[in-house]
Amino acid sequence: MHARISYSGRLKTLRLLGLLATSLLVLSPLRAQDAKFAADNLKYSRDFYSKVHLVAIVKLDLGSAGTADFKYDRYPNGGPEGIQSGNAEFARKDGKTWLRSNDWGETGKPVDAQTSKRLNNWVGLIDARLNGDPVSNDSSEGATVMKFLGKEDHGEREEFAFEESKEKPKANSYPHISFGRYKNAKDQQVLLSHFSGPMRLGAREAKVDISFSYLVAVQIKEETNGTESPLPSPANGAGSGGQSAAAESSSPASPANEQSVEDLVNRGIEKGKEGDLDAAIADFNRAIELNPKDDAPYYNRAQAKRLKKDAAGAVADYTRAIELGSTNPAAYNNRGNARAENNDRDGAIADYTRAIELKPDYARAYYNRAVAKQEKGDAIGAKTDFKTAGKLDPELASDESATDSKSNPSSGVTSVSLLDGKFKLDLPSEFSRDADDPKDPKTLAKFSGPDGAWGIVLRGTNGLTPDKLDGYLKMRVAEYSKGFKWLPKDSHLQWLKKDIVTIDGRKWADWRYVPMLKGKKDYSHNPVYTRFLTTSYKGQLLEISFTSNLNTDPGLKDEINRIMDSVHLDE
Repeated sequence: MHARISYSGRLKTLRLLGLLATSLLVLSPLRAQDAKFAADNLKYSRDFYSKVHLVAIVKLDLGSAGTADFKYDRYPNGGPEGIQSGNAEFARKDGKTWLRSNDWGETGKPVDAQTSKRLNNWVGLIDARLNGDPVSNDSSEGATVMKFLGKEDHGEREEFAFEESKEKPKANSYPHISFGRYKNAKDQQVLLSHFSGPMRLGAREAKVDISFSYLVAVQIKEETNGTESPLPSPANGAGSGGQSAAAESSSPASPANEQSVEDLVNRGIEKGKEGDLDAAIADFNRAIELNPKDDAPYYNRAQAKRLKKDAAGAVADYTRAIELGSTNPAAYNNRGNARAENNDRDGAIADYTRAIELKPDYARAYYNRAVAKQEKGDAIGAKTDFKTAGKLDPELASDESATDSKSNPSSGVTSVSLLDGKFKLDLPSEFSRDADDPKDPKTLAKFSGPDGAWGIVLRGTNGLTPDKLDGYLKMRVAEYSKGFKWLPKDSHLQWLKKDIVTIDGRKWADWRYVPMLKGKKDYSHNPVYTRFLTTSYKGQLLEISFTSNLNTDPGLKDEINRIMDSVHLDE
């Protein structure tokens, strides 16, 4: 059965719009006609393709067994490999187990032995062509002969075609090999660009057609929240790339219709730069019609829609670009900007957080997230992100006056706002909010205090309805009362409170303890004073806890109580 697949939409990052010229020199006819020329340039191609993101598009004719198409990606320096065939995607890292995965092996399940063998055979076809030696001898069939067939004109490119045969041939058909170059190139080598002919595939012979290409990194544009910028030019890229983790460029061997898509997108970008956004969008629409699996037109149409103040439309197009395979952090950063403009601050913060997860030094994403948090009333979270952004990029040093204005300078207390402003607590100057951890979504906020004191707000660690609050409290008290390994010998937990209380009309479990040595009555200078407040919020547990840790200052216990007494939660 013939498998129909799309080769342009599942690249790890977006492509640069417009082909980059491979720098190669015109070859003399005399050199182009011998096997040594083919051998030299095959060796050059093998070395070149080992240092770039190799892409091979393969068509297989297995005779009575049917046909199959697949696309193979291999990143350099021991990077991941990927195969797309039909709707199935596979990946592996370090040449190990193949996984059924659409995120380059970050997640996925191992394939069965038969599928693994098939994928290895497919990769073997590509390696065999790259590692072949057209001047090698075979005692059974004789020496390989490379016959120069001629030079073919492909617009900006030239192809040098050869036929590979044996002095004592057994086959009735001969492989064809092409090397390509741009006409305006300057170097002396050409790159292997195409192979077609019979090859062994496992236990059978297949007719194989392989197009070789590559992707190269380039720098492209990223955006700061609230800053309207023109569409990126083709020279700077048009995909949703990051500051250093670049977009990527198609090689000379890209399918024919991709060039027309790229022409349309490039033209749309130029129209957008001139201010004709409607005409730009029309070009992007046409590009999408030609190849709906190409992510670049969607990304650029999103850019144009943002400039037209169509934030919702921009979000939809950014989302489609991401669905088509982009894991580039700037795709999430820019969608976050569009969501912020559409008053979806939670969605924006989630996108900025994902961008930071993909690129931990992404200064602009920290800055944008700080703005969104500030607009949500989360002054502490905003201040933390502004500070991080400023450290990573001095040009983004924040204006913290808005954040500071939300603080009470006379008391040194800052209001922390969570859950869309429904949850608030007052944080004294001795405590600061830690940076959010995108890998720990159940933690709404963490706080650090003097001498190791800390606090945390948890949400959704388990379901909890109001009628089960009392049972939850008794269960936790029983668990804690069994003692801890870290408690000194002859000590126990002294429960200072373990009651159901009502705060602003809502029931909370208020439970507090401190470790006590046997026979001691005064706990004021004991370490590890800990207080919890637990309630049911929308059917899930919401729990706040603060502890003095090893700090023995009685004043810190009072600070913790003031923090907990300031907690306010609206339904």
